[in-house]
Amino acid sequence: MREPTAIQLVVLLPLLLPAETARDFFKLASTQFLERQFIEAKASFARATQIDASYAEAYRGLGMTDLELKDYNGAYRAWLKAVELNPKDEKSKYFLGRLFYEADLPNEAAAWLREALELSPGDYQAATYLGLCAEALGLDDTAGPLYRNALAESNAQNKPYSWAYLSLGNFLKKHGDETQALQVLEEGARKCPEAHELAAFGALLATHDQAQRAEEILRQAIALDPSLSQPHYRLGLLLKSAGRLGESKSEMSKFQQTKEQEDRNAKIIVLRK
Repeated sequence: MREPTAIQLVVLLPLLLPAETARDFFKLASTQFLERQFIEAKASFARATQIDASYAEAYRGLGMTDLELKDYNGAYRAWLKAVELNPKDEKSKYFLGRLFYEADLPNEAAAWLREALELSPGDYQAATYLGLCAEALGLDDTAGPLYRNALAESNAQNKPYSWAYLSLGNFLKKHGDETQALQVLEEGARKCPEAHELAAFGALLATHDQAQRAEEILRQAIALDPSLSQPHYRLGLLLKSAGRLGESKSEMSKFQQTKEQEDRNAKIIVLRK
């Protein structure tokens, strides 16, 4: 048998290779996303939607990737398309609610988060952000139970959620119950340490004559996320009060640098379809 000519290979090769389906591109995009290759993931998710325009899950992934790339309007449009294609896509509704909350639009955020919770009552993340929306709207009688339910649900699922601990701790502190706030934040720091949560815990410890513990917690927050400004600021104040002026000056310098970077980061100002 004669070997195929070059022209025959050009014709036959696509038939011999496995077809690249929308699902193939979705799997590739998901791997790229997990590896934080967001530009590549965006292209792969977009290709999946081009092959199959009804692929709601791919639109959800595209929105998640756009969010990482700070393309907030892109994320908004992708998630809207996802819920249009699949009205039971609870996660995309949660993402839309969170996006609106970050855009300082708590009414719109709450509407999406309520829909998410109707579809999945055990979504402790949606419950936490709905509580934040309620608090932003001055509905503290609604916010408190939402935070407590979110915290209890996350623990029931063996997935303690740092933002539920942080939100409830801040809520209790605002309402003058600092003892309970300390207990909540301490439990959160033990079960699910996260930089924002630890910064709040350390700052509160410092006001309760627990300077050494506060310093340990604030340094733990910085180790988890050196780019967060608040732990540097709180640690700087703590060190200054202890007379450790050189160390304090260093932390305040880091605070100024990280705060400037935070202020430069893109803000969600307007969302357009």
